[in-house]
Amino acid sequence: MTIEAEEFKKLNKLNYLSMSNLELQNLPSLSGIYNFATNFFKFKLICIKNDDSSVVKFFWKGSHDTASLDLWGKISNDEGIYIDVGSHTGLYTIVSLLSNEKNLVVSIEPSLVNMGRMISNLRLNDLAKNNSRFLGAASKESKIGFFKSNTDFSHMSKGGMISNEGDQISIIRLDDIKFADRRNIKGIKIDTEGEDYNVLLGAKAIIKLFLPKIIIEVRENNKNKIKLFLDQFGYKFYLVNDIKNNVDLSKVSIEDVINIYASIN
Repeated sequence: MTIEAEEFKKLNKLNYLSMSNLELQNLPSLSGIYNFATNFFKFKLICIKNDDSSVVKFFWKGSHDTASLDLWGKISNDEGIYIDVGSHTGLYTIVSLLSNEKNLVVSIEPSLVNMGRMISNLRLNDLAKNNSRFLGAASKESKIGFFKSNTDFSHMSKGGMISNEGDQISIIRLDDIKFADRRNIKGIKIDTEGEDYNVLLGAKAIIKLFLPKIIIEVRENNKNKIKLFLDQFGYKFYLVNDIKNNVDLSKVSIEDVINIYASIN
């Protein structure tokens, strides 16, 4: 763990909660193995020179994505198959495996850098056994495509999206994945930088057959399409920090992006 960052945090009582990703980037850099926690889960993550935004946010702000991760963990209590689309460095994959050791988690990630880090994080937490990985992206059809990496330092991690340029990658439709066992697919988490609706289109057969619980990243420009698609299967929508009261997704105002929970229950 970087001593400089620890000392800086002790000596400087700044309002870290209000800082943007770019402002956090300008603080002392983090390198090492760091503790990460939600309300119900504790594990370790690797960060090298601020290359994992999840670690950076948690270190300085004391929490990151807590409501969504804890909800995913609650969903994952039910033994089965869970699909983590856009798995990044493994947060949701780790939580699902911690929640029930008998779960099988399928992690889909287009960035080789992120995939490598996720594997290291899984091994660090002794969780690599029940995890299947696909290096590529998910969308509405299986094909060879391109992935354009994000070079914006405010993201502090190697992200990106399916594009007409960039690195050549495999793109898979979730309905085309061949599962070795016959347990139900219980949950799908989707975080794909705007490709989320197309991921749903490529999972139509899975959704129709298993009606999995879904946590999905939603933007203002795709919320109506996501609502209409999932409406046909009887899904209701919830904010991840309030799963007792369903919302009309079409009326939810979204400035940038939010996680939405979709369930038939």
